[in-house]
Amino acid sequence: MSKRYTSTGNKNIVSVYLDDDTHALLVSAKNRSGRTKSTEVAMRLKDHLRRFPNYIFF
Repeated sequence: MSKRYTSTGNKNIVSVYLDDDTHALLVSAKNRSGRTKSTEVAMRLKDHLRRFPNYIFF
């Protein structure tokens, strides 16, 4: 069993649908970092939300 992204409070599951290009970018990023896709997504989402807390997409 692979190690998952774990931290205190990590209790929520989110599912997303990605287009092929975005998925390829994610796979490339996780291969460079050596992390799992789940960990890569969690870290990048957390980073984005902290850096852009008031970002609104229209």
